[in-house]
Order: sequence, then C-alpha cells, then structure tokens
Amino acid sequence: MTNNKIYERLASLYSRLGISHPPGSAENGELFAYAAVLDDLNTYFEFCFKEMFADTATGLGLSLFCEMFRIDSTQTADEKRELIKLGLGSQYGEYKSDTIFAELEKLGDDFYILTDPFYAYAGGDIRDHYEVLPKLGRIIESYLPPSVSISYDGEGMDFDYWDSTPYLFKDYDNFKLCFDVIDKLGY
Repeated sequence: MTNNKIYERLASLYSRLGISHPPGSAENGELFAYAAVLDDLNTYFEFCFKEMFADTATGLGLSLFCEMFRIDSTQTADEKRELIKLGLGSQYGEYKSDTIFAELEKLGDDFYILTDPFYAYAGGDIRDHYEVLPKLGRIIESYLPPSVSISYDGEGMDFDYWDSTPYLFKDYDNFKLCFDVIDKLGY
C-alpha cells in the first residue's frame, strides 16, 4: 500500500465521520502524518514477514535462524538456507524428562528438577559447589525442552558468595544460565 492509498483511505474515513479536512488545514496535515507513519509501519511489517521465512530472510532473519540452529555464520546465504531447512525438517518432541533428571543428579545427590507444564524449577545446594555452575548451564541448554522456562528453587546468593567464586562477572554470561536461575541460586 502506498502513502497515497493510505491517505485516500483515511480521508474517506474522515469524511464518513463528518470531519472536514480541507487542504492546508490542521486536520489534513494530521491525515498526511498518519498516512506517512502507517506507510512506514506497513514497510516494517513487510520486512518482518520476509525475515520470518528461511527462503526470504536476509541479514537479521538469517542470523536468528543461524543462532537457533547453531549454524556457522561465515557460510554463504544459500548454504545457511539449506542448513536451516535441514534444521526445520528435524523432528522435535523426543525430549525425555528423565534425561535432564539424570544429568542433574550427576551434579550431586541434592540436585533436582521440579516440573510443571511449560515451567521447571531446578534446585540444589551450590554454596560449596560453585564449580557446578558451568555444568548446570550446559545441562539446561542441552536438555531443557523448547518453550519451557526455568528458574532456580532458592533464595539467591549475596555478593560475598559471588566474590568468593573464582569467576568474573563476564564468566556468568558464558554459563548460559538465564537471569531467573542466577538470581535464585542458593539454598
């Protein structure tokens, strides 16, 4: 839809409502402003729609698909699209809850996970076991089913604890633990 078509449509709506909008009036200026904004919005929506599909995605869309399927971003756009199609063609839904349970138990006897539909709570005492943090992140990233959110079943740790670990704050980003987990880590 072009800016002129949008303007004409808005002008007809103004007329039906009995709002006069003669050339040079404030009302007519508003119509042109609305038409320009709606034209920009329509262009943005067309861009977003194009980026949603692997066949038509460009920079942003391809990057998001590559991140989702862990595809090397240095490949050509056509190579990325082929790998994306393979990823989209993969069968999902073969996640088994006992896998994440077993992996968490390897961290220690007191580690556990409680599940609700679409939500999970991990737990366990990390006070003297800060070395499990990177392992916990790998487990969550590898075995938590898609569309399930996770939090930690704890009260959180104080800054003295965080200072006592051998990790820098940039390390916590590399653990792949979401804020809801890091914020509630504790006992």
